[in-house]
Amino acid sequence: HPRRSDGPYDPDRPSRPGTPHRPHAPEYPGSPDRPAGPDGPYGRDPSGRPDHPHRPARPAGPHDPRDPYDPDTPALADRPHRPHRPHHAHHPRDPEAASPHTPELADRRADLEPAVLYALAHLGDAFRMGGAGPRWWDCSGLVQQAYRRAGVRLPRVAADQYRAVRRIPRTALRRGDLVFWSRNGRASGVHHVAIYLGQGRYIEAPHPGRNVRVSTFSRYRPNLYGRIR
Repeated sequence: HPRRSDGPYDPDRPSRPGTPHRPHAPEYPGSPDRPAGPDGPYGRDPSGRPDHPHRPARPAGPHDPRDPYDPDTPALADRPHRPHRPHHAHHPRDPEAASPHTPELADRRADLEPAVLYALAHLGDAFRMGGAGPRWWDCSGLVQQAYRRAGVRLPRVAADQYRAVRRIPRTALRRGDLVFWSRNGRASGVHHVAIYLGQGRYIEAPHPGRNVRVSTFSRYRPNLYGRIR
């Protein structure tokens, strides 16, 4: 049948009796005081960003140079370059451990290698209190004679040998250093000495009944450490 112009489909007429009339409005209307423009029908808020009907305008404040909406913000290509910095830089505890392959450290190890090789050549020799070679040794006698082959003159007694070297922490140990055992943690209590070989191993003339041997920290751990000056 013919459609009535004032029927329920009339957009300017309420669909039910008693419903107040609401005129149709466009989705993004302008307003007399804020007409539509190139920044959108709602203009721009004081911050410089395009306004939005569901977001209140931000109050005006100091200019933010990092505002991505600001046309004066420099592009990424125009910003100054910042060199990459690693997040996990290595900071060794011992200054000499910072560059283990420097010529100075390599020369020092090479200078002490004759002492290490001399001691290793006497593996299996018998222990004798006061022995200083050529086939009977006590701990400090083996150390003294070994380092003499490297041109280093050390005292005869283990406690005096500890006083003659530069004290270092265990983390700084290198092949050719000396390790000591002390009853009180000081030079006055030193009673044993050995030559460090690396990787937690050392060569020693241990005690009566035992021959010159290579031992490890897991078997008998020293508590003082020294390096030839």
